Order: sequence, then C-alpha cells, then structure tokens
Amino acid sequence: HLSEREIEILQKICQGYSNQEIADQLNISKRTVDKHRSNLLEKTGSKNTANLVIYALKHKLVEF
Repeated sequence: HLSEREIEILQKICQGYSNQEIADQLNISKRTVDKHRSNLLEKTGSKNTANLVIYALKHKLVEF
C-alpha cells in the first residue's frame, strides 16, 4: 500500500523530474525524496525507475 505522498512522488518521477526537482517542488529535502524513491522501489518490487513507471501505469496511478 502506497501513501498519498509516495503516489505524489511516483507521479512526478513518471513526469521525468529528478529527485532534486521533486524536492524543490514539494519543499522537502532531496534526502527525503531519495528515501521515498527507495521505499517505492521496495514496495512495488521494482528494480529501477522504468519498472516504477510501468507499475504506475499498470495500477492507473498516473495519466498521460
């Protein structure tokens, strides 16, 4: 189960933003975004960002 914040960050990852850009947009530290990304990889069983994007699309967490 992903938190609202994790979903928000996942959506921004899918839009191609870097961890630093996401941090700046959400007014949080890059380290916090790094941790969220790490949690997302673990929770979704993803090995990399491409797998995260596929997960998001399959589960309809993002729209293009």
